[in-house]
Amino acid sequence: IAPAFHEAHSAVRRGQVGELVLNGGGGSAKSSCAAIELLVQLLRHPDCHAVALRRVGRTLRTSVWSQLLWALERMGLDGEFEPNLSRMELVRKTTGQCVWCFGLDDAAKLKSIKPPFGYIGAVWFEELDQFSGPDQVRSAEQSLLRGQGQSLVIKSFNPPPLPSSWVNRYVRQPKPGMLVVHSDYRSLPPHWLGERFLQEAEHLRRTNERAYRHEYLGQVVGSGSLVFENLKLIPIREEEIARLERRYHGVDWGW
Repeated sequence: IAPAFHEAHSAVRRGQVGELVLNGGGGSAKSSCAAIELLVQLLRHPDCHAVALRRVGRTLRTSVWSQLLWALERMGLDGEFEPNLSRMELVRKTTGQCVWCFGLDDAAKLKSIKPPFGYIGAVWFEELDQFSGPDQVRSAEQSLLRGQGQSLVIKSFNPPPLPSSWVNRYVRQPKPGMLVVHSDYRSLPPHWLGERFLQEAEHLRRTNERAYRHEYLGQVVGSGSLVFENLKLIPIREEEIARLERRYHGVDWGW
């Protein structure tokens, strides 16, 4: 895992974290960390199962599913789990533990999940900002986390630009057992990202610093209201108003 997450990984291992919130810009490895931590929970707790969620089911294959397969390969566990793409399910061969991937556009499926044994103890909300709000997320947690064992909820997202977005407000309201980790691409070894990624980031930093801070550093750059790019305020002289009135006489300007 990337250096930015080392302390968080240790805190989860010590049982000090029940909710791990990972936010940051593009290329910050937060989703990679989330996938690894989800699988590590299964390794530590043989009676634990896991669920990975997106707002829309059709986005699963190219996001959490691909990320989990990547994590299995990197951890040397790809031969330990049996993937079933049609069911979006990973089954650990030696124990029967499962990882299920679901979209909340079919939330009824969550209530029908019945682990073959044990309990669901790890849940990952990917792209948290795309969920409709805290009520939808809380409802999913209540449907899934009903066991008595130790549980971990992981929430990962790129912060929206506006401070008023519900996820940006959410991370400003910490609660017991919740750890928020903000990361960006600068905390990764450069060879993890490749030269092209770094060149694109540097180009945007030089040409559009505000967009760079949002897209690559994951910063909340909005003012709390609608933001118009390249806005210029130019005073209009009385004679200019009179000239326009003569040219567009009879047109309702909406003064």
